[in-house]
Amino acid sequence: MLMIFLALGLTGLVFLTESWTPLGFAHGLLYLVPLILLRHEPLALQAGMAVLVTIMIVIGYLASPPGFREDYVLLNRALSVLAAWAMVIIQADGRAAALVNSPPGRGPASKARGERV
Repeated sequence: MLMIFLALGLTGLVFLTESWTPLGFAHGLLYLVPLILLRHEPLALQAGMAVLVTIMIVIGYLASPPGFREDYVLLNRALSVLAAWAMVIIQADGRAAALVNSPPGRGPASKARGERV
C-alpha cells in the first residue's frame, strides 16, 4: 500500500514540476519512476497508473508555458506515453516469464491454492 501512495505522490510532484517549466523538457520520462515502483502490484493497478500518467502528460502539455517548437513537444509527449505503456508491458512480460520459469509448486498460483512451498 505504501508503494501505491508513494507512486501517486511522485506522479503529482512530476506533474507540478512539469506545469511550471516550459514545454520541451523531457518531464514525461519522470513518470516512469512511479510505474517502476508499482512493478510488484497487480497488473490492473499498473495499467491504471499508466492511464493516469497518460492523462497527466496530456494535461501537462495543456498547462505548461510555451517553450520549444510544437512538433518537438508533441513528439516528446508521444514518446513519453509510449514509454509509460512499454514499461507496463515489459513488467507484465517479466511476471509471465517468472511464472513460466518457476518450479512446480513455487509460483503464486500454488500459494493461492494453499499448497506448501
